[in-house]
Amino acid sequence: MRMAIMGAGSLGTIIGALLTKNGYETDLIDSNVQHVEALNKSGAKIIGLMDLVQPVKALTPDQMTGEYDLYFYLVKSTQHDQALQHVVKHLKPDGVVLAMQNGIPENAVAAVVGKERTAGCIVGWGATWMEPGVSKLTSTPDHMSYDVGEMDGKDTARVNEIVKILSAAGIPEKTTNLMGIRWTKLTINSSFSTMSAVVAGTYGDVLDNPKALTCAAHIWQEALAVAKAAGVSPEPLQGFDIRQLDFETQKERAEKLPLFSKLLTPHRSIKTGILFDIEAGRMPEIETAYNGIICEWGEKYGVQTPVNKQVLDIVKGMANGEYKIEPANVDRVKIPDFPA
Repeated sequence: MRMAIMGAGSLGTIIGALLTKNGYETDLIDSNVQHVEALNKSGAKIIGLMDLVQPVKALTPDQMTGEYDLYFYLVKSTQHDQALQHVVKHLKPDGVVLAMQNGIPENAVAAVVGKERTAGCIVGWGATWMEPGVSKLTSTPDHMSYDVGEMDGKDTARVNEIVKILSAAGIPEKTTNLMGIRWTKLTINSSFSTMSAVVAGTYGDVLDNPKALTCAAHIWQEALAVAKAAGVSPEPLQGFDIRQLDFETQKERAEKLPLFSKLLTPHRSIKTGILFDIEAGRMPEIETAYNGIICEWGEKYGVQTPVNKQVLDIVKGMANGEYKIEPANVDRVKIPDFPA
């Protein structure tokens, strides 16, 4: 089987290194020329909660030749148009593209490569791109989970094969409720990745900041309300049912806040890509892969999403220079009134 990582950023570098280390020949493809050169010269270096230097084969999209059986697709949604043209050009007729990004990316991928050649995967861990050739694992290795499934929920041979392959790079499971697990990951990311960008820090900084944690809890609650209205049943992630953290009163919210710390502590070191994009002067995927989806679905199904809308505007304001990149941005959020 000929395999490639399309979008070998922080996650892709680590996945590619581990697959290669464990015997799966995998091409790491990325548009960052310096990154590709560093990977080929010095190998993929993983730091943080894993210490590894692994020789890999890396190339830029224009260097691709032949066709691949399987793509692990990790390109940001803002780069779909360009990346998918390379993918479809070098995809076997019976090949598959495994959409592994945040948000709900399967439809965008399927629109180019075909629904029959698209599957989905939720990555349940985090990493940070440090410099060319170097990625930092920010989740503990025992929490490097994947949930793999077909768009139609069927249990197929190719899903089982992908699960087998990904066992060389973490802890994969198959799912028959891809949208349910997608919404679970969207809820977590929109709550903690977004709030860590708002406070210009890590997941740990959100957990340690009472106002930021309260904002994250409300983002979470709004996401669950939208899911319920849309008929989506969120799946447990790493054994935890996110609906346990729903609340309707201030008292319930206070009782649930400590549970957020218990759930997210293994991921305290994550520094979200949203913040990296802001710091680099790029507009992050906040509308296409994070809170924008919750707001869009909220409007569609008649559910109010005030905190999601506020943090969406704050992040966009940070990206366009309207607001400074500083923890004080959390004070811009107005928490909705809830019954005592």
